Amino acid sequence: MNRTALIIIDMQNDFAHPDGRAFLPDAAHKVPVMASVLDAFRQAKAPVIHVVRTYRRDTWDVERFRVPYFQNQPGFLVEGTWGAQIVDRLTPEPGEPVVMKSRFSAFAFTNLDLLLRRAGVNKIVVVGENLPNCPRTTMFDAIGLDYDVVAVPDALATTGDETHHYNLQDLAAVGVRVAPSQDVIAEILREGDRYADATHGAMAARRDEERSEGR
Repeated sequence: MNRTALIIIDMQNDFAHPDGRAFLPDAAHKVPVMASVLDAFRQAKAPVIHVVRTYRRDTWDVERFRVPYFQNQPGFLVEGTWGAQIVDRLTPEPGEPVVMKSRFSAFAFTNLDLLLRRAGVNKIVVVGENLPNCPRTTMFDAIGLDYDVVAVPDALATTGDETHHYNLQDLAAVGVRVAPSQDVIAEILREGDRYADATHGAMAARRDEERSEGR
């Protein structure tokens, strides 16, 4: 049975907490909506993957264009720091993988594609920040890898309404479905019910088979 996974991108303290080094106010504003989507996926027992960006303290893996920033002042999302941690409301639960990246796309030099395919996932729902950068490049790469992709506009943080609008427009043009959180929540709960029914049916069939074989 095909499955849908939730991908939460870069919801870390340095971005989504007022005390963060690269605070984006819209990221903090949209945490409650992201949390509602996350709760629905957990209720449906659907896969959830947290994607975070981290940089080495010695800056060896920092993007070339950011190196001067890190040289002139303390960097952000540095491994092992409070700023690199996921915000409290979206803290991963046991069994939810955390994929670490050092580039915009969550698929770049990570095992995200492997994790999704092993979980039988063919569709991803993307929330997080900052839409023009990491969520957008992740969704473009996912389309190239033949996933069905859903962008949740009220759970994708940006620097402004115009930027938000045009990035979603570009994503829709390459096949990304744009769907509000309320629709995504309703759909994943229905999918969770179908998955539970299929799982129970398979288990019942297995028990019947074992009984017929006299086990």
